Amino acid sequence: MYDPGLILAAIDDHTVVILLLFGAAQILQDVAMVTAVLMTRREGWISIPLPCTFLWLAHDLGVVVRFDLWFGTYDHWFLKLFWVGLVVAFLLELVFLAQASRVGRKEYLPGGTQAQWNALLVGGAVMVVLAWEYQKTIWDDPLYQALAATTLYVIPLFAVPLVLRRRSAVAQSPVIYGSFALMIPLWWAATAGFYGQGFRSWQYLVTGVVAFVALAGLTIWVRRLRAAGRHGDPQLPDRTLVAADQRA
Repeated sequence: MYDPGLILAAIDDHTVVILLLFGAAQILQDVAMVTAVLMTRREGWISIPLPCTFLWLAHDLGVVVRFDLWFGTYDHWFLKLFWVGLVVAFLLELVFLAQASRVGRKEYLPGGTQAQWNALLVGGAVMVVLAWEYQKTIWDDPLYQALAATTLYVIPLFAVPLVLRRRSAVAQSPVIYGSFALMIPLWWAATAGFYGQGFRSWQYLVTGVVAFVALAGLTIWVRRLRAAGRHGDPQLPDRTLVAADQRA
């Protein structure tokens, strides 16, 4: 998709603007993720959909473990800062998993044991990491600058079904999705504006527009649901069926 040397040269040629754009995006990402942690802690339900957590974990782990690539092979200041930013994100994703272990069983495996639920969580994470690493052998994104778009694009695809299934905006916040929405013009301005190459394809540009519109709509929807008081415990009919089976 791109020549890494040209990307790094573009970063060096436009250092201040790119740092401002990516720095603001990093702050918004941290705000969104910390808010999600706080919402789960306060309301007792998973905030970030599990498929998002698994996907983000796979992406960020791939960056974190390739320490020698960024600090040795490339030895470029931007990639070192990028690594630090994703270490923070990776640690927050581990918090997501720990919270999911604590509060998720009542929603996803009410008839199972805690050990079974933990095994499902760990197994799901491992499977997604393996799938991601396999796909990385096919995708042409050596600096992890393109696939970040995918991690943003999928958020509404998993968050909307979660809210619809629960019939509640519990553990959701417009701050989360509004922050992710605002990340998009910043990230696309930096990548499409300065990287060039595949970052100016119509597919990449349309992906950004669609992701922004979807996340903005999700932000408004969650805000309205919570304003209407629809953020109580989820109405999950399958829990009733499981409880009935257990009594029988």
